[in-house]
Amino acid sequence: MKPLKQILFYGFIFLFTSCVTLYKPNVIHSPLLKEKGKFNSSASLGLSGCGLFNLQAAYAVSNHTGVLIDGMYHLKNQKSDDSSVEKLKMFFGEVGAGYFTTFGDKKNGLFQCYGGGGYGSTTDRIDNSMQNYPQVNAKYFNVFIQPGVALIDENFELAFDMRANYVNLFNINAYLYDQFEWWNTDFTFGSDTTLNFLNIEPTVTMKAGTKKLKGTLQLGLTIPTVNPNSYFAVNTASFFGFPLIKISFGANYAF
Repeated sequence: MKPLKQILFYGFIFLFTSCVTLYKPNVIHSPLLKEKGKFNSSASLGLSGCGLFNLQAAYAVSNHTGVLIDGMYHLKNQKSDDSSVEKLKMFFGEVGAGYFTTFGDKKNGLFQCYGGGGYGSTTDRIDNSMQNYPQVNAKYFNVFIQPGVALIDENFELAFDMRANYVNLFNINAYLYDQFEWWNTDFTFGSDTTLNFLNIEPTVTMKAGTKKLKGTLQLGLTIPTVNPNSYFAVNTASFFGFPLIKISFGANYAF
């Protein structure tokens, strides 16, 4: 129960304080490749708990092997009562490869397991006419493994994936960060600061439409399991006010 209590505690604290955002999870990529030569591409908007703009592509190089590539761009402009504006920009990309196979009498079941890693950079800055611009920036990389199962059909696909995602933030640089009261400055960012954490991200992905073009809806959770305080220190609340709930929607096209 101790890890759960830590997650709830830090989640409550950072939900009601304004703090630096240096990391956002990306939308989970569930490729759903079925056979050699299959190519999927998708674009998604993150509404809660993940980056705003997400692009994904996957290709089956054989009947049981696939590769994937993802990109994410996140931005935010938030005004405060004193006319200050927080400007956040984040870029991230990852690649991976894995195994997939169909099962069942009608071959409408799918097992898939992918692994890979990525690299990102982020800048969180305050524009204020009364003082110099404080900002915090960082770079980070991730390593993930993601097994999953799915029900696949020509017009509807339903997948459950479980990602274990290790994230390491480095080259953290802060300029005038500790002099700006709007940010929660209880955590000391410095050039020698390195943060790492491990998240478990269970996700349900639904795709419905025609054989080639489908709308997508993804629901999931981000569960910090190792160093949860580090995760909440660099991730503020989402659009709906709670950073652990992930919601995104978009479109998928299969070639």
